[in-house]
Amino acid sequence: MTDLADPARPDPPLAHLAAGRARAAVAGLGWSLVNVALTTLLAAGVFLVTSRLLAPEDFGAVALAAAVVALVGVAVPTAFGEALIQRAELRRDHLDTVFWLALLAGAVGYTAILLAAPAAAERSGVPVLAGILPVLGLRLLFDAALTVPAALLARRMRFRLVALRTAVANGLGALVCLVLVLQGFALWALVAAQLVTSAAAWAVAQASAGWRPGLAVTRAALADLGRFGLYAMGGRALTEARLDQLLLGWALGPAALGLFYFARRLHQMLADLTSGAFGPVSNALMASLQAEPEKRREAYLTASFAAAAAAFPVFAGLIAVAPLAVPLVFGGQWAGAVLAVRCLSVVGLMAALGVLQAALIRNLGRPDWWFRYQAAMQLSTIPVVLLLAPAGLDAILAGLVARTLLLWPLSVRQAGRMLDMAPARYLANLAAPALSAAVMAAAVAALPRLAPELPAGALLAAQVAGGAALYAGLLGLAAHRRLGAILRQLRAGARP
Repeated sequence: MTDLADPARPDPPLAHLAAGRARAAVAGLGWSLVNVALTTLLAAGVFLVTSRLLAPEDFGAVALAAAVVALVGVAVPTAFGEALIQRAELRRDHLDTVFWLALLAGAVGYTAILLAAPAAAERSGVPVLAGILPVLGLRLLFDAALTVPAALLARRMRFRLVALRTAVANGLGALVCLVLVLQGFALWALVAAQLVTSAAAWAVAQASAGWRPGLAVTRAALADLGRFGLYAMGGRALTEARLDQLLLGWALGPAALGLFYFARRLHQMLADLTSGAFGPVSNALMASLQAEPEKRREAYLTASFAAAAAAFPVFAGLIAVAPLAVPLVFGGQWAGAVLAVRCLSVVGLMAALGVLQAALIRNLGRPDWWFRYQAAMQLSTIPVVLLLAPAGLDAILAGLVARTLLLWPLSVRQAGRMLDMAPARYLANLAAPALSAAVMAAAVAALPRLAPELPAGALLAAQVAGGAALYAGLLGLAAHRRLGAILRQLRAGARP
């Protein structure tokens, strides 16, 4: 057993994997796929039930409370867990320092929420916030305590345990949510589900990581992790502060915010189901390949093709079927969210690759660049919302899509530089899934005009089934060699 008594001594069991990375990555991707599939299935069930029982105003109230908690949570250094994953040499004092720093910040943040809840309810004109915020704010404590054990599981590529943690957490959250819904507490079901999910995730990760917090807190450890950790913390602050939700709630009220929150939840579930499986694996893999450029380039191109092949048809198809699918599946009260769903689906096409771009750029030593990119993306939300608020929610969403289209090429170019590869080659890697998804979406959108006599349910089923078959056929024709090579890599990596 390794002696951990000396906090300055390197810990060999905490090192990145050097042997068996291919097998670990393949197995990790498989577990991540199982993880996101189960998680999305549970989330979809809860989402479907609650969206039929709640009005947009109720969704808006929960979204506003979540945005307030997220805004306070940006001061909690949970992103230092990413620095634990990225660092080549890890010691016990790194772990203890991050744990106690995060937990202390979480306690301070929760105290601030308790004190501010009554004023937030009064100033927002949403009285229920006074009760929601003290309950939902407890997430800060569980998320803070989760930081180190979750980072250790990811660093050692123990994705089976990550999948177990997420499955248990989301399963318990969904169960609590559905029980409260059946008891008539639909709004509080959304609140309780988030809290239970966070608590269960921490409990399972803590039990699985094989680590217990000690008192080896040092300034040297904080200095070692500071640069990467602060940039990661800043980036997470920009994405999780939910500036768009706060501004929309303030400018347009809870009803419009509820429509946006509905669209965002649908977008997030589909993103998790497609590209979400690549996030945990790509972070650990890119960190372990910092000194191996050829392997890194091949791994990145393979992963980006696979992510595009999974995400492009889903979001392109949703753009085509949204006018029929949203009110039919979720209820007529959500018809006003159709454009929001379509706009966020356009963003989803680019975000599918953003997961991999972030892993590449940050873990190869440029967390500062990725932070500046996120800052430009998120802070530009403020003028877009303020300028277009008089024109309504649809105009704001169109403006946010235009902003994303203008800035996204910057991340493509930077990723190409990190790989020492021309952007044209990088984009050519995505041509087959992009063209196949575009043709599929056009055919799906044309089907209602070709078969106007079909009932709505049958038409939607035909669009989904026909679109899936058409896309699979087109991609098989356009990229059969690439698909075959990926399959051979998967088989080779899966061999013991």
